[in-house]
Amino acid sequence: MAVAKTARVVGTERVGPDTLLLDLCATEPVGFVGGQYLILDSRIILPSGKAVKRAYSFLTGDAEQRRFQLAVKRIPDGLGSAFVHGLAAGTDISFSGPWGKFFMREGASGRTLILATDTGITAALGFLHATRFRPLLPQTLLIWLRVSSEYFLPEGFMRARIPADCGDMRIEAIPAIGHPERIPHARAILRQVLSCGGLDQAFIVGDGDVNQVLLDDLIAAGVAVSKDNVESFFNMPKKSA
Repeated sequence: MAVAKTARVVGTERVGPDTLLLDLCATEPVGFVGGQYLILDSRIILPSGKAVKRAYSFLTGDAEQRRFQLAVKRIPDGLGSAFVHGLAAGTDISFSGPWGKFFMREGASGRTLILATDTGITAALGFLHATRFRPLLPQTLLIWLRVSSEYFLPEGFMRARIPADCGDMRIEAIPAIGHPERIPHARAILRQVLSCGGLDQAFIVGDGDVNQVLLDDLIAAGVAVSKDNVESFFNMPKKSA
């Protein structure tokens, strides 16, 4: 059973029309690695008896284990995101974690691709700021695919969060979730990256439908990847029977 932890809201900031940046201070070190996430408990109980809990990636690096940030997009009719957007400085929140296998393993090296779709950029930013990832930054390409320049995190905010020694980064538009051209578009971008050669590892985060296809393409191209290199925020892959 997950052990509940507590953090206090130190501050909040609107960073887009529907995004809230939450600055938190935990009562004890969280023990996370950049790329992982927590599960926030809204303390809302549905009529069915189910608790409303939501997963949010650590936006900030893991060198500091008590102070961290989350970026939360307001989802229409979403109870979890509405709860977060109603938080004010001085409020205590309850969460569990860290969770997830989407983080750099010790001893990894070589040219690295991090490709994020949609809100997956939060995990990608946490990944980039992981202490163990620092030596790989000069050989890293970050790609963020989002539907428009107004989506989720403003471009200026996002670019300001990229470590100065990150090798390269690209922000590109992608068709909306569920659009028939969305996956072909993402595959074309990956083919362009692979055509440059020399890719040693890749990490993909965001839309599960996109993730699965790109994972298959990477494996076919001979890149050493596995399911641990993927984190899906939505359109979760079906579990094997």
